[in-house]
Amino acid sequence: MHKSSGFFVTLMELKKYQEIAFYDLLLSPECHSRPDVVRVGAYWLNHIHIVDKIFKAHLCGEKHGLDSTVSDDIPELQVLRQQAVNSNDWLITYARSLNSDTAAERLQFTFTDGDPGDMTRGEILLHLLTHAIYHLSTCSPLLEKNRLPIPPMLLTTMLSSSYEDTLCGNK
Repeated sequence: MHKSSGFFVTLMELKKYQEIAFYDLLLSPECHSRPDVVRVGAYWLNHIHIVDKIFKAHLCGEKHGLDSTVSDDIPELQVLRQQAVNSNDWLITYARSLNSDTAAERLQFTFTDGDPGDMTRGEILLHLLTHAIYHLSTCSPLLEKNRLPIPPMLLTTMLSSSYEDTLCGNK
């Protein structure tokens, strides 16, 4: 691991920890009788995954071929969960490869709405975390309304728990 990449690795581990906990809640028996909760959660998890794919392409200097960050075509939740595990594992590996110079490197790209984008590699990783947190958090009122637990979202929770199984996608 490069000297300065630890911070970005932790950010991407937190992103994976939060998302996998949310997937696991939606796939749990508690949610089987709540298809509206699963539908809303799957919609936002799919959106997060689409945005991850778009920004992965930006980080790799590739074209992503997408013209929207949303889709009504949502894969089966277990399939989407595995895609998210793979995507987050890629982001964690990518974060490990950064050093202070590469993290500060600016990338120019085009957003799906056609506007120009200009962010550092580190800013893109931070955006992916905050974007996921935002959308997962907007689901909290629906979970509370249905008396479902809120999946863990805090860095302190991740750091104080044994989260290796979650990070490995084994839970």
